[in-house]
Amino acid sequence: MSLPSKSTMELKTRTVPMRVLVLGFCRTGTSSIREALRMLGYNDTHHMDSVFRDPSQIDLWTAAIDAKFFGKGKALREGGVGFLARGLSDLPSILFAEDLVDAYPEAKVILTLRDPDAWYNSYDNTIGSMLRSRTSYIAAALNPSFYGKGFYFGRTCSAALLGKDGALKDVAKARFVEHYDRVRSLVPPERLLEYRVGEGWLRLCEFLGDDMPAEDFPNTNDTKTIREKEADAVRAVYLGVAKFILLALFLGMGIYWQTCR
Repeated sequence: MSLPSKSTMELKTRTVPMRVLVLGFCRTGTSSIREALRMLGYNDTHHMDSVFRDPSQIDLWTAAIDAKFFGKGKALREGGVGFLARGLSDLPSILFAEDLVDAYPEAKVILTLRDPDAWYNSYDNTIGSMLRSRTSYIAAALNPSFYGKGFYFGRTCSAALLGKDGALKDVAKARFVEHYDRVRSLVPPERLLEYRVGEGWLRLCEFLGDDMPAEDFPNTNDTKTIREKEADAVRAVYLGVAKFILLALFLGMGIYWQTCR
């Protein structure tokens, strides 16, 4: 099973069962359903956001992805990053769909649906655009230890998910359809919920056996929000560099004034 083997959590042992695997592509409502699961009591569902909040995971996931998709290194074993959670959603977990379905036979599987054309347009206008952006490349070079690490991890995940030609619309859509067909072939119908986030609570709660919350179903991480978050992250890198340059100039001027007056 090609999954990360160590993490900052490696001294812990699983105390809760894996209950939910959300195996739909990113940009199909995986962030909204993660929030919905939190509202239902699944407080620790792993998501790409979990990786960016804990960058120590990046090297471990990268090693697992390299082993499975790019023939680099040896396959790693389950037992590490994200696998003390009650649920998994989004990248990088969906890259290991077969492994996860096999490893957790009691977990219920949710396949978040979206029309392939609508999915591609959303992906291309958010993640795809960011991964192609010249300003993002420059920000990654200016801040390699944090922004750059996340940026190149995103490119690694994208390459594994969509292939080297994944930027092409037809290729990306074909990969999308193939993934959904593969998950359907892996999971028994009684264990699988094919679900569109806009449906709301009823079918989701019936499938999971949970009571419906009084609150509205969440809607998070829309295109506008993602673009604003990325712009803020890039802006923060550029501002940090600008402040460093200004500080260096002031220090240099101070040293020059003291030594040359």
